[in-house]
Amino acid sequence: MARAKTKRELKFKPRFKSFVPLDVKAESINLLHEEIEAIYLMDYKELYQEDAAKSMGVSRTTFSRIIKNARIKVATALINGKGLTIEDEKDEYVVAFICDNKEKFGSLSIHGKYLIFVTLSENKILSIKSVNNPMQDATLKPTNILPQMLTNENVNYFIIDKIGEGFKSSLQTKGIFVIKKDFLEKDAISKLQ
Repeated sequence: MARAKTKRELKFKPRFKSFVPLDVKAESINLLHEEIEAIYLMDYKELYQEDAAKSMGVSRTTFSRIIKNARIKVATALINGKGLTIEDEKDEYVVAFICDNKEKFGSLSIHGKYLIFVTLSENKILSIKSVNNPMQDATLKPTNILPQMLTNENVNYFIIDKIGEGFKSSLQTKGIFVIKKDFLEKDAISKLQ
């Protein structure tokens, strides 16, 4: 009799959920969320298998099976020109941005007064947390402060008006997607996905 499947700890929120070759109306291969999580942890974040398994809350053997299946699916899609569809089981995700108005939001700027974290699920706001923006201190560099702060809050998306390549790269290495926007209203936050 098969064992019950262990609940996986899925932290990565895929921004894009399908890839299709341009020239072909291809059949699609389905990549499970646990498989994209494994690729994210091992191939993108370059964690060791043991650390990646711990992050997902599974045994090293189970993780090894998941990453092997994921890599076979990706290789099959690339080599045979098939589409790739990614399942997204992560209902809850966190969006962060910086602005001067913590109630209605508005213009976004790295030097705004507040760093705001919005937790969403199924396009509904679950919570809003604001802290004083450390970037108000002009001597600090965003790349030295914000990536770790955003990671600690489990941020999936960071919205900003302008961003340098170094800062953008440091966020991407943490698995945080950047969305460029000049202005954000509270009502529009749930429509970002």
